[in-house]
Amino acid sequence: MSNETKKEKDLSAWRAEHPSLWVRINYRLITLCGQLSAILFVLVAVIITYEVIARYVFTAPTIWSEDISLLCQIWATCLGASWVLQHKALIRIDFLTSMLGERVRKMSDFVALLSIIFFAGFVAYYGFELLRESIEMGSASASMLGLPLWATKSAIPVGFGLLTLQAILEMVLLFASDYQEHEEVSL
Repeated sequence: MSNETKKEKDLSAWRAEHPSLWVRINYRLITLCGQLSAILFVLVAVIITYEVIARYVFTAPTIWSEDISLLCQIWATCLGASWVLQHKALIRIDFLTSMLGERVRKMSDFVALLSIIFFAGFVAYYGFELLRESIEMGSASASMLGLPLWATKSAIPVGFGLLTLQAILEMVLLFASDYQEHEEVSL
C-alpha cells in the first residue's frame, strides 16, 4: 500500500473510529450520502446517453429523461455537499493561511464554517418552506411527465440540512485536540 493511500485511509479511519458516537454515526451517514451522490451522477450520465441514442439513432425521444436526470442531478448535488465538507474538499485558497500560524488557520476555518452554517441553515429553512408550499399546492413539473415538484424540492432542505449539521460538527471538531487538518481527495 502506497504512503498516499495509507494516509487517506488513516484520515478516514480517524472519523470511523472516533470515540464519539455522534462522529462515527455522522461519518457513516455522510459517507452513504457521498456514495449515493456518486451513483446518482452516474445515473444522470446513463440517462442522458440513453436519451441521445433514443433521440438521434432511433428517432424516439423519451418524455421522462429530462425530469428524471434533473431530479437525480439536484439530489446528487445536495447530498454530495456534506460529503465534500467532511473531506475538506471544498475549493479553498489557502495561500495566506498556510503561511500563518495554526491559531490564525483555525480562526479562518471557524469563520468559513460559521458562514456555511448560516448560509446552509438559511437555505434549508426556506427550502423547507418551498417544499411545504409545493406539497400544499400539488405543484408538478411543466413537462409531459408531470413529476411532482416536492420530489425535487425535498432535496434542498435535506441536503442543506445535512450540510448545516456537518458544518456544526466540523466546528466542534475544529477545536478538539485530535482534529485532523484537511484531507487530500483524489477523484
